[in-house]
Parts: sequence; structure tokens; C-alpha cells
Amino acid sequence: MPSKKLDPLFPPGAKKTDASFAFPFRAGYPGTPRTAFSLKQLSCPHCDQSQSLNRHSVLYGNDPFDCAKERVRGQRVFCSNRGQRGGCGRTFSVFLAEVLPRHTLTASLVWQCLLKLLAGLSLKAAAEKLRLPFALETVYRLRRSLRHGLDLLRTRLCREQTPPGSAHPDPLLQTVEHLQVVFPRSGCPPADFQLRFQRPFLG
Repeated sequence: MPSKKLDPLFPPGAKKTDASFAFPFRAGYPGTPRTAFSLKQLSCPHCDQSQSLNRHSVLYGNDPFDCAKERVRGQRVFCSNRGQRGGCGRTFSVFLAEVLPRHTLTASLVWQCLLKLLAGLSLKAAAEKLRLPFALETVYRLRRSLRHGLDLLRTRLCREQTPPGSAHPDPLLQTVEHLQVVFPRSGCPPADFQLRFQRPFLG
């Protein structure tokens, strides 16, 4: 019989209703034709079975700098109900940590933009400095989305470490500093946030 919950995709105590909203994340190498993570230690978010998961298809999305190109975003997974596998027959998506589900922008681009804001640049200047290939209104919407989700971001970060003292009155910039403290050796804290908490950085 397949074992259960070796390494569940959802945190301990998460309700089953979370499955339709959560996005499992795994480390990988964006731009490669195959995702790098293993499915052996994962369990299905629908039925909790492990050792029943098969790769179904690779997830692709637009390259943020060239919409004519596609980049690997993750892996579609099938929970096999064939033979003695004991799965439920449903599929779900596992995303690379660099990917922001429902967004073309990558985690590293968002982090670079946040660092520019922390350094004192305006949002317009930060977007121009990074040569973001989006309309400025798209970047403003991104910031609004981040602000709306700050309560959840900060709650999870506070569970890891007390927020540092900050001279910034802006809660968004305070959160950027908190990310740096929680992930001090990270080149991209938003990606590591998604790996650590198995929740999207941007809702």
C-alpha cells in the first residue's frame, strides 16, 4: 500500500479546502526543458496519497522579456489511480519557486524592483532602471497587489523571526527588510518565501 504524508504539499493542519487555493512550489532551474524536483516524497493535495504521482506535462508561460518565447513554469502532476497505485486520478500543478502563479513577472524581477524601492527610487524610476517590459500601470497594479497581501506575508514572516527595526514608515518597505532578515543568504527572498511556506508571494 502507498504510504501517506511523507512530505505533504500543504502545511500540517491545513484544511482540505485550501487545496484549490494553494500552489505547491519546488526548487528547479527556470529555462530548462524538465523540472528538477522529485515526486517521490510528495503527496497528492486531493487524496494525500504518495508514491502514486506521475509527471503529466510541463507547464509553460510567457517569457517576461519576450512574449514570443515560452519558459518552463513547473510541472503538471497526475495522481495515478491505475493498477495498485491507489491514487485519486486527479491532476494538480507544482510550480518552480521562481514562478509567481498568475503573473508573468518572475520572483527575481519583483525582488529587484523592491530593492530599488528600498534604495529610495520611485516606482516609475525603478521600472525604468530595470527596463521592465510592461506598462507602468501594470507595475502599479503589482504594488497594489503586494500591499493588499502584506498582512498574510508579515504574519508568516513573524512566525519565523521578529521584524527588524526600520526607519521606513511604509509597511511594504518594512516587509522588504523583514524578508532580508528571514532569508539573509538568499538571492531572491520571494522565491524562498514560496519554498518555505508553500504559498504564493503574490496572491
